[in-house]
Amino acid sequence: MKKEEILEASKKENKNKDVYALEVEKKGATYAGIAMLLLAVIYYTFEIFTGSGTNPALYSIITIYNSVLYGYKAIKVEEKRALSIFNASIWGLLTLMLMLDYFKAI
Repeated sequence: MKKEEILEASKKENKNKDVYALEVEKKGATYAGIAMLLLAVIYYTFEIFTGSGTNPALYSIITIYNSVLYGYKAIKVEEKRALSIFNASIWGLLTLMLMLDYFKAI
């Protein structure tokens, strides 16, 4: 196979998306998730030490991100699918609990 044929096959496989751009998006999503979790820890720690109570709505937004991320991965990637389903379920359950706590507090 020639270099041009390999490049063309790769473009078709990746639906004309640049492989580098896909990797950047993937890493960006990972870093965004880490940043969200770190910010949640900072807020949660502040809320504990000030005695102002917690905000379950904020945390439910963060947990739904992880639930959807693992759920989408479980649908699209066959490798370690059971683990992705498990993670999506746990994050989804936590999201549901936080949502119920939020609406109970209103």
